[in-house]
Amino acid sequence: MNEQRNAIRWNVVLPVRYIGMVSHKEGAAKTRDLSTQGAMLEMVEKHNHGDRLNMMLEVPGSRDGALCVEADVVWQKATMGLNEECNYLTGLVFKRIRDCHKQCILDYVIDNHPEQHRQRWWDGV
Repeated sequence: MNEQRNAIRWNVVLPVRYIGMVSHKEGAAKTRDLSTQGAMLEMVEKHNHGDRLNMMLEVPGSRDGALCVEADVVWQKATMGLNEECNYLTGLVFKRIRDCHKQCILDYVIDNHPEQHRQRWWDGV
């Protein structure tokens, strides 16, 4: 798995609801890390590289309550039964994310995780 991140990611845990665009299966997950261009999710269900998900990212304090974005699965690995709520770690890249949603993510991190925002910003990670 080659590193393909080109945006700063923050260790932010937020609830996510999603539906597969091909399978039409619904599910719930949570972020392990988040950026304005993608996320790592802790998931119960297995997905394949290239699967597209319609996601609702629940960001506290956002005007809309939830951000709706499309995301493609770019990788997934088993967690070896770490816990019942997380069988897989899944890397996603957002597709068609609106600029206002990117700003909402950034505002949330600045307001609720200022130390991470400063550290990651200066480290350039």
